[in-house]
Amino acid sequence: MTVEPSSAELRREWRVTGIVFFCFLALVILYATVMIIRPFIGALILAAVLAIVTFPWYRRIRARMKGRSNAAAIVMLLLITLTIVLPAVLITILLVEQANLVVNHLQSGQAQQMLQRIDLPARMMWVKRFAPSFDPQTISLERLVLPVLRQIPGWVARNGGALLGHLAGAIIGFGLVLLAAFFFFVDGETMVTELKLLSPLPEAYDDEFAMRFKDVIDATFRGQVFTSIAQGIATGIGMLIAGVPGSLFWGAVTAILSLVPMVGAALVWIPAAIYLYIDASMGHRGYFGAIFLTFWCMVVVTLIDNIVRPWVMRDKAELPAIPLLFSVIGAMDAFGFIGLVIGPLVLSMLLTVINIYKRSFRTSGQITVT
Repeated sequence: MTVEPSSAELRREWRVTGIVFFCFLALVILYATVMIIRPFIGALILAAVLAIVTFPWYRRIRARMKGRSNAAAIVMLLLITLTIVLPAVLITILLVEQANLVVNHLQSGQAQQMLQRIDLPARMMWVKRFAPSFDPQTISLERLVLPVLRQIPGWVARNGGALLGHLAGAIIGFGLVLLAAFFFFVDGETMVTELKLLSPLPEAYDDEFAMRFKDVIDATFRGQVFTSIAQGIATGIGMLIAGVPGSLFWGAVTAILSLVPMVGAALVWIPAAIYLYIDASMGHRGYFGAIFLTFWCMVVVTLIDNIVRPWVMRDKAELPAIPLLFSVIGAMDAFGFIGLVIGPLVLSMLLTVINIYKRSFRTSGQITVT
């Protein structure tokens, strides 16, 4: 004899089945959504950073434009474009001109004469005292450098299409960043409100997560920008004292390249120091400038990253220095350039979760139910 389930039990059974099916369907849709936006993750993160950092200015512009959100967002995008694109284009043009002058100079007969005057084998004779089998005559700068210089035009011709493709990709990527930033400007406040409604956490914790998120983004952006400016100024001053031509221009280039973590400033001052050493070895100047620039950049410019960045971020991020360093390096290895933001953000969210857990579930070493 079988017992038929009651109507209440059937409703409860189907309610559980409906919840399970809804959760499965939601996970499938979320996975599909992630796969769709995956190619644009970098652009979305950069756009979110720009929107968060500049949102107070957007609010002021929107107030002046009597609440017209779309028009205010367009004005912000124009300002961002002028601030980022114009300096980058001008410096790129100047760098190309400088590179053409250097290549033309080195490919002329003057390059061979300069390499001969350096007379590297004679300068390496002292090595024989420590390694008698070493023959300095086997070292020839002409055989090493001149073939490379002669191949530069062919390399540019062979890779010109790829370079143009990378440039077009960068332009398209920047356009996607602007489109995403427009959406964040116009609908950002609505998105935050909706996320709070969807969150199962108490409102106080939602506010804490939102505040930490904003503070870390703002601190990371300000820290990187101010550090880059300080490194550019310090490099320009060092080059001016050392006697590098166009020191102010190269200081500006350093400030922009310093936005690329780990290698930025070194891309400028190391070639400048090599130029000074070569010029000094040819008798055109003393060795003071080369030695001073090397010491200045290795000590002062390098230390700026460890002094200015923590000083700028001290009131906002409140993250321990060594874990912060590991989080940035690991995130950049996993996500590329945007890891500079993702690393501190994930570390900050982790510390926030730990603090909320300690406050909510542990009191005086005992578990409590709240």
